[in-house]
Amino acid sequence: MNTDPDPGRKPPVLRKDWRFFIGAGLMILALVMPVFALLVPSLGLSVAQSAVVVGLLIAGGPEVICLLAVALLGRETFQHFTYSAKKLLRRTVLDTPASKTQYYAGLAINLASWLPLYLYGYMPEALPSGQGRIAILAGADIVFIASMFVMGGEFWGKFRRIFVWEGRI
Repeated sequence: MNTDPDPGRKPPVLRKDWRFFIGAGLMILALVMPVFALLVPSLGLSVAQSAVVVGLLIAGGPEVICLLAVALLGRETFQHFTYSAKKLLRRTVLDTPASKTQYYAGLAINLASWLPLYLYGYMPEALPSGQGRIAILAGADIVFIASMFVMGGEFWGKFRRIFVWEGRI
């Protein structure tokens, strides 16, 4: 089992100086910043102010902070992080074989996650209104994504082949 994302390439060298620590801290802040958007409703702001703050925490702030982090980290350090992330992703998702039971359980979870969307589209009165509906639909989206990881590496190979044309001429 080869967990190296680029087999012929060595991992980039990591230099730990002040730029590394500040850049890594900014990168972590950019990753956790969207979680703080969950706390905005408890601040008691108006709807317009809450929308602006949530927008900055989810869509604007993390990108700007990530750019600052990359500028501080430098190309070599950033390449080290991306190399490590690719290696971890390959080892945990692509190279992990799923058993038949695990694959079919993931497939069943995947298909079941579509049910709330169809209910919302064709029988919206079957779902609760307001925040309950949003929570159910968001949960279904998260379960849909998680089910793809449950199905293991074989699923990703099948999924990739959907987009490759193999016709005969």
